[in-house]
Amino acid sequence: NFTDDPKAAPRVYACGSDEGFLLWDIQGNLLKHTYIGHAQSPSIAKYRMDVPGLQLITINFWRNPGIVSLFDADGNLLGQAEPIHHASPMLPVNWRGDGQEFSMLSANVNEGGLIDGHFRRVVMFPDDGHPDLAYNVLNLTGDERDEIVVWNTEQVWIYTQDRPFTGSRIYAPVRNPDYNESNYRTTVSLPAWKPYKPGR
Repeated sequence: NFTDDPKAAPRVYACGSDEGFLLWDIQGNLLKHTYIGHAQSPSIAKYRMDVPGLQLITINFWRNPGIVSLFDADGNLLGQAEPIHHASPMLPVNWRGDGQEFSMLSANVNEGGLIDGHFRRVVMFPDDGHPDLAYNVLNLTGDERDEIVVWNTEQVWIYTQDRPFTGSRIYAPVRNPDYNESNYRTTVSLPAWKPYKPGR
């Protein structure tokens, strides 16, 4: 249940490769089937503050790579864009700690960065020689905001925010356990908040 109604019935969401996006009710009745291309590696998070519930973002991998689609909790297509012409897992990034998450495209200086729920690039990587073969998103420094780990066969670099968090509570989404890591996983980022005290 990714709606704002805690009593709403669970639903089954799937990105089924060439079958695109599918949504079933708990009895197995197909509610939505949207052909969007070869959809893989989605994530579910709070990408849009103006849309109720959580949103699902996915990207196409084959034949038409790089097309990104965003759905609401009811399976309605909110928008599509092609910010890059390749595909990678759409990992949610709790960059600001304010309740809205971004999605990682890649660590490429020109074509990568983080996008918001309107497909706008909101964070870009500096042209500092960092590796951009692969990446992951992890909370490493302890303030609940995510760090971005990028690497290749020779180096590992870690990016974090350039300023401390300010505020009395910080967004601390609950995510998949680390032992479920896979290039083909669906990352689910459920809303949660924690009190914040500087220096902790």
